[in-house]
Amino acid sequence: MHGVRASSQPDGRGSTPNQYDYPSINQDSIHPFPGIEPTARVDTVGTGGLSEPSAYRRMSFENGDEAALRRPSSATSSLSDLPGEGEPQDLFFHPGMSSRPLPPPPVPVTTQNLLPHLMPAGTYRSSEHTGQIPLDHYHMPPYPTSPDTYSYSNSTSAVPRSTSLSDHTNTHKSADAIIRSKTDADRVKSKQAAYDSSLSTPSVTLDLPVLPAGKRKKFHPGKLSSEQFRKCTEPWAISAIVAWIRDLAEDEADLKEHSIVDAIVALLTHKVPTMNTADAETLSDRVVKSMFAAGALIKDEEWVKFGPGTLSGVLWQITGQGCYSSRLHNQEYDIFGRCYSHHCMRTLKKINLKMVEAQKKAEDWATFYKIGKEVFSNHSKKEIDRQNNLHEIVTTEDSYIAQLDVLRTLYRDTLATAQPSVINPKRLDRFLRDVFGKVDAVKRVNEEYLLAQLKYRQKEQGSFIVGFSDIFREWIRKAKAAYIEYAATFPNANYLVRREAESNMLFRSFLNQARENRLSNRLSWDTYLKAPITRIQRYTLLLNTVYKNMEKDSEEKSNLLQAIEEIKLVALDCDNKVGEMTKKMDLKELGAKLQLRPEMKSIVELNLEHLGREIIYQGDLQRPRTKRFNWVDIRAILFDHYLVLAKIVIHRDAAGIKHEMFDVSKLPIPMDLLTLVSTNDDPVVRSAVKGIAPANPRTGAPTGLAHAATAPQITSPTPGAAGRSVTTTVLENSRDEKILYPFRIKHLGKRDVYVLYAPTAQSRQEWCEKIYEAKTKHAAALYAQNAEPFRLRVLSDSAFAYSDQAVPPKSAVIKGTPLDRAIREVEKKYERNLSRPLPVCRAAVNCATVFQQPPGKMMCAIGTDYGVYISAYDDPRGWTKGISMLRVTQVAVFEEFNLFLLISDKSLIGYHLDSICPVNGTVQPDSQRRAPQKLSGNREVGFFAAGRMKDRALVFYKKRDGISSTFKVLEPVLQKSSSSRSRFLSRRGQTEFFREYDEFYIPAESYGINLFHTSLAIATSRGVEVLTLDKKQPWSVPNLKSEQADVQSHLTSIANRVKDLRPLGMFRLSDSEFLVAFQECAVYVNKHGDVSRSVVMEFVGIAHAACLCGKFLLLFNEDFVEVRNALNGRLRQVIAGRNVTLLDDGGNGNSGIDQHTNAVGGSNFNEAASTPTGSGRNGLGISTGFGTISRTVKICMQHPERERSQIVLELLENEGQKD
Repeated sequence: MHGVRASSQPDGRGSTPNQYDYPSINQDSIHPFPGIEPTARVDTVGTGGLSEPSAYRRMSFENGDEAALRRPSSATSSLSDLPGEGEPQDLFFHPGMSSRPLPPPPVPVTTQNLLPHLMPAGTYRSSEHTGQIPLDHYHMPPYPTSPDTYSYSNSTSAVPRSTSLSDHTNTHKSADAIIRSKTDADRVKSKQAAYDSSLSTPSVTLDLPVLPAGKRKKFHPGKLSSEQFRKCTEPWAISAIVAWIRDLAEDEADLKEHSIVDAIVALLTHKVPTMNTADAETLSDRVVKSMFAAGALIKDEEWVKFGPGTLSGVLWQITGQGCYSSRLHNQEYDIFGRCYSHHCMRTLKKINLKMVEAQKKAEDWATFYKIGKEVFSNHSKKEIDRQNNLHEIVTTEDSYIAQLDVLRTLYRDTLATAQPSVINPKRLDRFLRDVFGKVDAVKRVNEEYLLAQLKYRQKEQGSFIVGFSDIFREWIRKAKAAYIEYAATFPNANYLVRREAESNMLFRSFLNQARENRLSNRLSWDTYLKAPITRIQRYTLLLNTVYKNMEKDSEEKSNLLQAIEEIKLVALDCDNKVGEMTKKMDLKELGAKLQLRPEMKSIVELNLEHLGREIIYQGDLQRPRTKRFNWVDIRAILFDHYLVLAKIVIHRDAAGIKHEMFDVSKLPIPMDLLTLVSTNDDPVVRSAVKGIAPANPRTGAPTGLAHAATAPQITSPTPGAAGRSVTTTVLENSRDEKILYPFRIKHLGKRDVYVLYAPTAQSRQEWCEKIYEAKTKHAAALYAQNAEPFRLRVLSDSAFAYSDQAVPPKSAVIKGTPLDRAIREVEKKYERNLSRPLPVCRAAVNCATVFQQPPGKMMCAIGTDYGVYISAYDDPRGWTKGISMLRVTQVAVFEEFNLFLLISDKSLIGYHLDSICPVNGTVQPDSQRRAPQKLSGNREVGFFAAGRMKDRALVFYKKRDGISSTFKVLEPVLQKSSSSRSRFLSRRGQTEFFREYDEFYIPAESYGINLFHTSLAIATSRGVEVLTLDKKQPWSVPNLKSEQADVQSHLTSIANRVKDLRPLGMFRLSDSEFLVAFQECAVYVNKHGDVSRSVVMEFVGIAHAACLCGKFLLLFNEDFVEVRNALNGRLRQVIAGRNVTLLDDGGNGNSGIDQHTNAVGGSNFNEAASTPTGSGRNGLGISTGFGTISRTVKICMQHPERERSQIVLELLENEGQKD
């Protein structure tokens, strides 16, 4: 792009004697580097979900939300591809659309007829311009202020920008009629005629609404145009500047002081392009302070407004045309001379470096200036040191430029011209661009704005220099963009060179030859490649040394401090860019080394190229082989979303160079499914003969092991924060080199526990802390993105404890998880209590339900092996015993009938609800209550379920265990008199609660039942049997037989997948689709029982219970709860814990997402169908019932912070879930 003379400007600037030429703007040089720091997605690919059925059980993460984050299909996802893949593309940038438009600098000198060391000022009329430098944000390119200023000749649109609706003729282009006899050429002519007519002058003015008068554009100092600058004809007069600012910004309602300062800076640098931006800022700040002092500006809270005051004065720096010798700058031809004024803003105070010979050898200050001994005696030591420091800045800058020249000539240019080519010619240009593409901009900005000025200052001021603060403040404004861009590309360039050296023998030989070259001073390539990164840091050190040696306060000292702070900010930005891109390059390099096994590639997607991905920790560990005594060295890599365990494989290439690869032999563990089982196991001795032996076999020995337990504070993200202390073991014997420190981790859903051995106790502690840190960050990301469908609420945290005989090991709480937030919430509620209440029951918790008393008070009931306990719903620590019965395995409340139903010791018993939980709150003793009613025989009930079928409220219970099952159906009776007792149930005693309605027989062992509007589904050992009470003829679901051969092949694969799997239930998804869940997978079927999808939903673990809550399928394992989207199978949440038990399925087992079911008394009876699975500790079912409030899923697990307590939790669905 070339500069444009003032005479050629379309806005008439050439006729104005006090206007100047401006080179056109190089868009690449002013493009701000995009700072992209998005949060990585917390979802993980490969966690089950929908897949083709196969006998191989998938146990890795899958989710389908990654499409938005993938790269385009034209690019591969491998991190071992050619350089540059996965990089964010440059964003479109145009100065007119930016909030920070940048100005053009004066055109560089092209003539060589100059004095040896001085560049005169009359050099701004050249139309040739090359090597554009990044521009500062105060200069203003000549943007048009209105549509009329656009040139038609430069417009490519059909209608010029200056054409309005009123310019058009009333002859409008009509829709094309059907042309049958005309050719295409005639059609084109017709369209052209219509187009020409649209540009003609209108004969009738359109009646359009008139824009309100006085409506002006919002004042933006970064978007001022040349037209607006031209309005200030006397910029040297302060009164003219005040009038100009008032005219532009008087109507602004939210005007701020910095906006006025920026506008004046833009004006000054526009009028005098050679003015230093730092000087312009100083002048502008003085003008604004004077405006405040004179009352021309008034403070209004954080804003400012214009006042009635006036101001006058002159800025001598830009008086007239900015120079006392203005004719010198108006010469048409270059002359040998310069302006005599020291403060002339139009004189470029820089040396022409092309006319100066390179310094052969760096000399110290005294030698360079030939300083005599008398000078040292006349000046203080600090001043002498300061001058040495200033001289060191210049000499090291010379050396730095020489390093950049070595990088450009010895490396880049040699590679570009080498014959034969050292690098594959197809990749050569891209390699040179990615590695050396930014070095030219760095060298140019340092030569044009720093080194030339430094040398001029040396020539100008001699041996005692005042300082370089003004030069550095101006340079850093120009150099910021170039250095940040270089810092952003440096890690990738470094990686590309290293990778090419590893794979290309010729390139490796070339690097060795370049190092031996005399120009490189035997320094390696990385010294020169990272020179700009180290140099920007060194500037602050050099200037700080100068600052410390300044004895007196002065303007130079204050300016130097500002320069140091400005350079520090740029250096910090460079460090951040280097750190950010280094992490990305580490991921890229690691992705090239990781080799997944073939069977894993279709299951696991590490997605290391995704934005925000990071390596939290990595290191070498050991583990014993499965079948042999020898050990395996493994590389453990902890990402923010996976833990990868890989074998270290070393192989040599043809040149004998070692290459390290990582064989991923174990399935990567997603962060959701990673748990730390133990952190303080005793150390062991590694033995090739005996395998693993204790480190100190002698018991009770006073020496050998010294345990120092370190328990960090709760506020720290360490294992101690989760209630787990990491034990550091110090060994004092001669076998330290053979001693290993184990810790155990588990992949939830898999049976095996990985035992990993660290070489030192410190290494083990670091690994444990980093795992907790990674899981804490992951939990925080899930919470911030509202990615978890359910939150937890504590119903009881201290009332129920384990028996003394069975105390499971303590688990850990990760900060920020739903479980941790629920525990913190209940602890905060009772923080004023001096102590925790003692347990009211030391037995297993089996079931729970929530109901409502007539006044509207919500209550909660929990069934245990020692009876039923009652508490207010909002009081997790107010539990009292309500019923004294053994082995209560299932409870249900029928509010409509005032009944409380339970199974005690395999007998179905009914209570009056008022006698258990009276309205007045006073619980009567068992002897004074109304007697309970036994509804079944002794020890014959496995489970029961309640629901509404054909508008009847029914209770189903399984009568007998064994190879067959008999189901009894009871119907509750409302206000039945005692005289009309049913002839049914006579052998079990008369009842006032229920009457016998029906019964049926299933010739198989049954595990659970799901009720629908007209039918019911029973989970049996043969699968799911569906029947109606009318016909009682069961049929098996899913139907895995078809007459079509291609369909039968899919059905056969599904049949092989679900073979020998225990069914967990059948759930309604919609009016036409159901989901049949098994222990490891689920199958979609239609309302006729036929398979509706050819894929199955794979689970992570082996579930022992399942239920449907809204659109989410909940699967309950021994140590976690798995939450999936029932429609697409995506894993949405994992709730980790120990001894997880489903207490209440929430009555949503078969409600479906549409919930087209009937309800009586505010309760959805079809929703109240249970999903009992016989999965509890005693093989019992799940509670159901009829109530007037919506029910929720409830679970029980070991309290993670108090290992002897059981915590009862309620799952509440979060709002705003999207899937």
